[in-house]
Amino acid sequence: MRHRPPSPRVALIPAQRHAEILQILKVDGAASVQQLAERTGASISTVRRDLEALEEAGFLDRSFGGASLRARALATLETGQAVASHILQGEKAAIGRAAAGLVAAHQAVILDSGSTVTEVAHDLARRAPPLTVITNDLSIAQILSSVARLRLVVTGGVVRPGSSTLTGSPGEELLGTVHADLAIIGAHAVTMDGISETNLEIVRVKQAIMRAARRVVVVADHSKFGEPSVFRVGPLVRGTLLVTDWRADPEILAAFAEQGVEVIVAPEPAA
Repeated sequence: MRHRPPSPRVALIPAQRHAEILQILKVDGAASVQQLAERTGASISTVRRDLEALEEAGFLDRSFGGASLRARALATLETGQAVASHILQGEKAAIGRAAAGLVAAHQAVILDSGSTVTEVAHDLARRAPPLTVITNDLSIAQILSSVARLRLVVTGGVVRPGSSTLTGSPGEELLGTVHADLAIIGAHAVTMDGISETNLEIVRVKQAIMRAARRVVVVADHSKFGEPSVFRVGPLVRGTLLVTDWRADPEILAAFAEQGVEVIVAPEPAA
């Protein structure tokens, strides 16, 4: 009887593999197909198909036997909701728990769209405090819809293709009538110059959210502290809260603190 050798890891779905390949290339710059196959646990042929898809999306350049990340690709392009949810998932979950801990009972809170803010929603749904939550994200609304003590308001608008984010009217007009205690927002990139995004529609919604709250909480994993994205949302003003993970560069965080930004570092979960 023939015995198949054990697989080195559980097979990943395409979105997970794409996320892992992008993270490997971000750290290493380039990698061979063989290296990517070993690190993702996928076959050579599967990795080649993944690289073709990522090249077509504009993230990388193929070379003989491997691939390299295109300059500024991760700063200027959107990975899509399915892939983004698998990038640094452990770090995002820790950030979500830390940010959710800032929310007090009976507050009015705006939850922006995005994979890290979604982790905030998961933690709020688990704890189920009495709140009013306003969100422009259909996935977040679904997560919170069964929480009995929570009053949920969905802004309305147009669903962006490939995401659960609502933009445009009537959501932006509704946000202009809101006076929230906290706004918890994500960002494509965070620099000393502020928050930036890849899309103007997203920029307008985030600006409306920031204007609608007494205090803004920015949730961003350590990979967001690099080059700015294409469109500037706004500065991190004094009094803004920045919640990130334990892998963030302490020098970068110290520079934010010098600007008057309150920095919270989510601890690494115990093994």
